[in-house]
Amino acid sequence: MKRQHNQTGIPSASRRSTRQALSLFTIAAALAASSAASAAQIWIAPAATKVRPQTAVPAQAPAAASIAAAKNEFEAFHVVVTGPASGVSMAFDGLSDGQGHTISGRDVVLYREALINVANQSGGDGATGWWPDALVPDVDPIMGEKRNAFPFDVPAGENRAVYVDVHVPADAPAGKYTGTLVVSGGASAQVPVTLTVWDFSVPSTSTLRTAFGITWNGPCMGHGDGSCSNVAYEQALRTRYVQAALDNHVSVSVPVSSTPVSSTGAADWSAFDTYGGPFMDGTANTRLKNAQLTSVQIYGPASAAGVKGWSDHFRAKGWFPRLFNYICDEPPLTCQWSDIPGRIANSRAGDPELTTLLTSQPYAAAANGVTGIDLFVAVINYLEDRPGTSLAGSQRARWPSNIWLYQGCMSFGCSGVSPGVDATNSMGWPSYAIDTDATRNRALEWMTYIFDGTGELYYEMTQSYFGGDPWVRQVAFGGNGDGTLFYPGTTAKIGGQTEIPVESLRLKGIRDGMEDYELLHLAATLGLAAEAKQIALGVYPHAYQGYTTPAALDGGRAQLAALILHALGKDVPPTEQSGSDGSCTTTGCQSSSSTPPTATSSFMFPSGGCSSSGFQSASWIAVAIAVLLGFRRRLSATRGR
Repeated sequence: MKRQHNQTGIPSASRRSTRQALSLFTIAAALAASSAASAAQIWIAPAATKVRPQTAVPAQAPAAASIAAAKNEFEAFHVVVTGPASGVSMAFDGLSDGQGHTISGRDVVLYREALINVANQSGGDGATGWWPDALVPDVDPIMGEKRNAFPFDVPAGENRAVYVDVHVPADAPAGKYTGTLVVSGGASAQVPVTLTVWDFSVPSTSTLRTAFGITWNGPCMGHGDGSCSNVAYEQALRTRYVQAALDNHVSVSVPVSSTPVSSTGAADWSAFDTYGGPFMDGTANTRLKNAQLTSVQIYGPASAAGVKGWSDHFRAKGWFPRLFNYICDEPPLTCQWSDIPGRIANSRAGDPELTTLLTSQPYAAAANGVTGIDLFVAVINYLEDRPGTSLAGSQRARWPSNIWLYQGCMSFGCSGVSPGVDATNSMGWPSYAIDTDATRNRALEWMTYIFDGTGELYYEMTQSYFGGDPWVRQVAFGGNGDGTLFYPGTTAKIGGQTEIPVESLRLKGIRDGMEDYELLHLAATLGLAAEAKQIALGVYPHAYQGYTTPAALDGGRAQLAALILHALGKDVPPTEQSGSDGSCTTTGCQSSSSTPPTATSSFMFPSGGCSSSGFQSASWIAVAIAVLLGFRRRLSATRGR
């Protein structure tokens, strides 16, 4: 029998076989695509971590996020995608308490965590390789423009993380809020999010004063205008940097680049009042409503007339208490000790009540015949060193009652700057380096409370803008990211129409530390200063132990919240267990290890209910009240001795 052929010349039986093969191929392709999609894993990590590309997925990786915060406070978590996955996007409409109150819009921001390759480790405990740091927003909170955070691809066996940042409005009712974050594209999931809002607020203007530097031409250098000649554009760009910093509870101490006062005292305050005035008065468009700069330093001519010009204007505006004269930075590195008396004399002649500030030790000043300094700023290493060193134990008694703190290159060895400071002895201090544990980025504010400081200083936020592309390399004084807490958000890099600063994970860590300080301070104002210090020491026992665990941070915050709520008469009865294994108790969430986690080790997610950003229930309140009573019994016994 002659076989039938179709018009293509292929026998009918063969055609059926071809169709079957194509069908099977299509099914196989679909299954392969489905398998690839299912191969991607989505999990949650707490804010106080850095999820690197090769970080091991925790054995019990959470698939839901649970966070807790006071009113007007930020709280965050990471959503991690472990590949392979392509074209991944995320969306989060916000949170609702089910009673008509929502948290959404500008109060909820998603950031893709961009990676930077660290070629040389910071100090003795940094690590080379890829680290997350720059936060590229989906819709930025400064201009409200869509950026290129999504979609992104995830290679097989690697992680990519999204930082989910939630700001609790100051008028949000206390209670539980829920929502769903949607992951789509090459990986898909619906991530449940629960937020517990505590029934008290933190202020928009920080209690802990800050003075963080941005040199006059930092932003314009990073954004491509090496001449910094377009004054109107540069001033507006700098304003966005000041706004971004202030929304992270950080005050840029030179908010306007132009010098308003001459050496003769002649002044033109128009630019300062236009661009800096709203941040001084609390009328700028910050997410923290009515936030004000807490510190501004005199710059330009330091003559008596120049000082008087600053003082007169700030007095007239009602800003004077926030003004200071930065006499010298770390003498004799930037000035000679013999230069300082003349500078102080000029300051006193200009205004005898203006605060004079020096980053050095009071005993060093005295040894060099320097008097007249109102505010000393202490590098954290000099307040408590390791056992066996000349500064072992607390050195607080050697300093005046009012001090500020800072961390610097001594946190990682000062390579190439101070050969006597070696990398081994600099391990474990609070640090703003990229290749450090995230809890070290957040430590200094806790220590500022422990050592009774009232402010924090940092020399620069745009240092690497002068040494090449900050998105590729950030090295200064031996540390990755030292002096740089922003990335230049050019439209070529992040999309949109307007150039903005791109925040870093480290800046978010500082912000969280600033808010932790507010909880400690609020407890102190309610008569619980000793109890708050005991909790702080449970999280960061020593100045040289600037590392802890996310669970310890969350546990400390939960204890503080419980004490505050109890003191305010707003106790909440326990409604659910904090962890299925009962491991997350008042003491169980504190750091029990005396050995710092290494930068190369895998992140170990805490067991129990102290995951992703805080206790997941109200049961900690009853526990913390018991702790409060225990504190008071111990204090009473001590006083009775």
